[in-house]
Parts: sequence; structure tokens; C-alpha cells
Amino acid sequence: MRNTGPRLPCIACIVLVLVLASPMVGCGGSNRQLQSITVAPASADALNSNGEVQFTATGIYSDGSKVSPLTVLWTINNPWVLTPVPVGVGVDSAGLGQCTGFVGTVTIFATAPADPGTPLAKMTMTTKQVSATAQLTCP
Repeated sequence: MRNTGPRLPCIACIVLVLVLASPMVGCGGSNRQLQSITVAPASADALNSNGEVQFTATGIYSDGSKVSPLTVLWTINNPWVLTPVPVGVGVDSAGLGQCTGFVGTVTIFATAPADPGTPLAKMTMTTKQVSATAQLTCP
């Protein structure tokens, strides 16, 4: 008869592996993902507001929750396409669109990473992301 030794150390090893591996299951954080963004107002004319319009982004997540205001990257035109921004129009990091001499309509983009654990500063062209747009008309 062959002696295989005590089985207790093997069971202890299995338990240890399971205990050490269990925190890794949640390393990715929550499975909640940003599904869509809405921007309000969807279109605005800066004529009656001293050339300024405040835009606000609302995020809708895969678990049904909403975040407003959502922290987003605000840009004129697509943030990943090198399109010149017309002189005399802009949008700041808080979503304030400003017309200072430009006449016409531009598209305002609100872009955020789909993974809420990814900071805006780490977002790149290849980051999974969600965008929404609004129109700003300058008088």
C-alpha cells in the first residue's frame, strides 16, 4: 500500500489559493458602464445671453443610474479629429460655451470614458467612450 501522506496540507493549499484569488475577481471594479450622455440644452442661441450658454451633461449608466452633472471632456467638434476651431468661439472645462466674435453654429461635444473608473485625464482616442453633442449658435 502506498502512503500518499497527509491530505490536510493539500486542502490548506487549495483554501489558500481560493482566498488569495478571490479579491482578484473584483479587480475591475464595478461592472457599471456609462451607456449614454445627454446634453442640455440640446441647442442654444447665445444671442440673448451675453454670448454665453451653460451646457450640462447627464450620464446614464448600465445599472439605470443617472449622474448629473457628469464630468466630461467639453470640446468644439470631435475631440479626436484635428478640425480647426473657429476663432471667437469656445467651450471651457465646465461646459460654458462662449461666443466672442464668431458668427455661425458649432457642435459642442461632451465625451467621457465608458468605464467610470477611468479618469478623464487618462482618456485617449482608443479608450472606450461615450459622446453626445449639442449645437451652439453664435449671433
